[in-house]
Amino acid sequence: MLRDTILVTGHKSPDTDSICSAISYANLKNQMGFSAQPICAGQANKETSFALKYFGFEHPEIVTSFAVTVEDVLETIPAVDAKATLQDVLAWRKQYEMNRIPVVENGTTYVGTITAQRLIDALESAMGGNSGVTAGEICTKTSCQVISKETKLRDFKANSHIGGYPVVDNGTYLGIIRSNVEAPKQKTKVVLVDHNEKVQIIDDIEEAELIENIDHHRIGGLVTDNPIFIHYETVGCTCTILANLYWQYGQEIPKNIAGLMLSAIISDTVLFRSPTCTEKDKETAKKLATIAGVNLEEYGMELLKAGSDVSDYSDEKIVRTDLKEFEANGKIISIGQIQVMDTTDILGR
Repeated sequence: MLRDTILVTGHKSPDTDSICSAISYANLKNQMGFSAQPICAGQANKETSFALKYFGFEHPEIVTSFAVTVEDVLETIPAVDAKATLQDVLAWRKQYEMNRIPVVENGTTYVGTITAQRLIDALESAMGGNSGVTAGEICTKTSCQVISKETKLRDFKANSHIGGYPVVDNGTYLGIIRSNVEAPKQKTKVVLVDHNEKVQIIDDIEEAELIENIDHHRIGGLVTDNPIFIHYETVGCTCTILANLYWQYGQEIPKNIAGLMLSAIISDTVLFRSPTCTEKDKETAKKLATIAGVNLEEYGMELLKAGSDVSDYSDEKIVRTDLKEFEANGKIISIGQIQVMDTTDILGR
């Protein structure tokens, strides 16, 4: 995971405001000289996918955990080639000071590990006249522990006598993780948009550094280690807040970003029909529509129609597509919603 880049994310079961807010705020941070990347906690729904495609955006990277993984701390130490001589193997062991030596073929294909005992046996054999032994012939292809790059560091249980373990991804050697490895001192910086409830946040947020939170929902018990920038407003959409931050900071809103923020406002306010809609949402949407070069009413209906087709959804997917969890009185409450143009699409099932 990138340590020098700020990750901007919305909530689990992302909706249009969640994903569009992440993209829009990451862009604002980049325009202001920071390095930021939008991510999301899951696959975009039909409505959001329509908006992304309409305004020329790729789907953000999906991240489901902020936990430090083996991939974050592995060392890209080259392995020994299977055709290497014993002299090469000894030189590698001296250079990297490890008791187990990874062996590869064709540059990256992991074939096994040379243990200390195997190396001793090979050296004794060489002293007896068998000096043509190669690394591939003495490596063990079974009974050697390899580590997946996705393994969470806190779940990595190492034997201190081994020194290091090969990290392998689908048969490809990536590097080594040392048995005494520690988590990076610099945590990944994270900005939460469109949510603040613990149960809605991507897992393992405690292993990252939360630096900002921008939202339009109730405050749901967010706890941080350090003071952070917080911006909440009683408006119908997070992108309403973000658009006004662009203007407040004197930043130009790109045409495609304006389209995304407009899409979020249309979605969250159901084209201004929601009781949560405010005059600020309406005024902001009109300005964004002008920048994006679209007819507000026509595009709004297109967007809502794109998200209302549930003909290929299972009953479970209908319930879970936009499902949020809230904690109340020590219990978790799940509330799902879905928008359709005709209620018989749901009630007629």
